[in-house]
Amino acid sequence: MGNPIIKIKKDAADIVFEVCAFIGLGVLLLLPIIYNADLPDQIPTHFNAKGEPDNYSSKTTIWVLPVIGLLMVVGLYILNRFPQKFNYPSKILEDSAPRYYKITTRLIRIINLIIAWSFAYILYGSIQVAIGVYDGLGNWF
Repeated sequence: MGNPIIKIKKDAADIVFEVCAFIGLGVLLLLPIIYNADLPDQIPTHFNAKGEPDNYSSKTTIWVLPVIGLLMVVGLYILNRFPQKFNYPSKILEDSAPRYYKITTRLIRIINLIIAWSFAYILYGSIQVAIGVYDGLGNWF
């Protein structure tokens, strides 16, 4: 016997989180297309703790983050449709399922939003370093 299967209704915040995550994914996928002609043959692919580039690779690696981001964002979006499959610390009962599912699906939406926009920021920073506009991603990141 697994967890109860129930449909969780999205509220306005849930929709905003999902839309913003997919906008971030769109930005992530468009950046390499927009900047491809401006990129040098070698681009930064790794940054140290200070946000400075410390490894470079071929400009075709510009697609690594968008592909990983696409898989993660879409994968988490699909997974979020099945909250009964999540790993909960205890059995979910029928009467408490709506509350637990609402909390966990909201968390996944927020994580998805953070992933999409963090990847977009890293990719944008990498592109800006590659074309000589930035020196690195900055200390805060």
